[in-house]
Amino acid sequence: MVIATICKLLLAVGVGFYLSRKGIFNSEINQKLSYFIINICLPLLIVVSMDSTEDIDKGEFARYIALGICFYLALPFFSKLINALTRVKKEERSIYEAFYLFSNNTFFGYPIAASLYGSGCIFHLIVFNLGFDLLYYTYGLRLFSRKDEAREKLSLKKIINPGVIASLAAIIFFFFDIRLPVGAADACSFLGDLASPLSMIVIGSNIGAYSLKDLFRGEKRLYFVSFVRLILLPAITCGVMTLFGYSGILRGIAVISMGTPVATMVSMGCIEHENHEKLGTAGVIVTTTLSFLTLPVLLAIPW
Repeated sequence: MVIATICKLLLAVGVGFYLSRKGIFNSEINQKLSYFIINICLPLLIVVSMDSTEDIDKGEFARYIALGICFYLALPFFSKLINALTRVKKEERSIYEAFYLFSNNTFFGYPIAASLYGSGCIFHLIVFNLGFDLLYYTYGLRLFSRKDEAREKLSLKKIINPGVIASLAAIIFFFFDIRLPVGAADACSFLGDLASPLSMIVIGSNIGAYSLKDLFRGEKRLYFVSFVRLILLPAITCGVMTLFGYSGILRGIAVISMGTPVATMVSMGCIEHENHEKLGTAGVIVTTTLSFLTLPVLLAIPW
């Protein structure tokens, strides 16, 4: 099961990498595909995922949601501590903080979890990461702003996006025992199931657009970021989840969620605000590439 999952993911990434190097895929195509995945495929996958939650205890899930929110409340303090201990340059601290705060659940967590546990587990991933969007579109956007730039104000328009709406809808459906009609669920699944392969193809294409030699010879501190992002954080998450009595799929989903590479949204934020664009992109690419060494181990552990 694990080997089959890894092979599927690597094949999709390899296809994307090949298409990029051949010039068939480019940044414009990647951007359009990303929009399709984030705003169409994933929301549909999220909505239909709650149809596989009949046997889940609602009280247990409420506690799971609260624990996930606590993780995201604690992450900014953890990130600042790591930056202080490693003596990151003052002008780069906000970007490194974003590396530790935001994991790539959209393009990695969802497809990997779905491949390992089935599409029903997407609902688990959603509720554990409810704090992600709120943290990114409030505190996160302030991290990308330059000192000479006006701090971006909180915008409900950015927070209320298709993914958040679908997540809230799925949670409401779950707690009020609302189920989609069979035809509607099948239609959602038809497009939602495209999210996993397309996500990995886009990741491969993004990697293929850069010189890996230059990126890996650049900022050496990114290797430490990769260690924290891909090994230390999932290990801490495993310990905390075990301490609170979680095991099996609930613990596994949380660990996978915290063990994915830096979110592509970090690179996008740096580019949008013209603030350490190369560092932001390098952080995403380096941690993504190294994750193909750590994720097989993460997936092989029987959570």
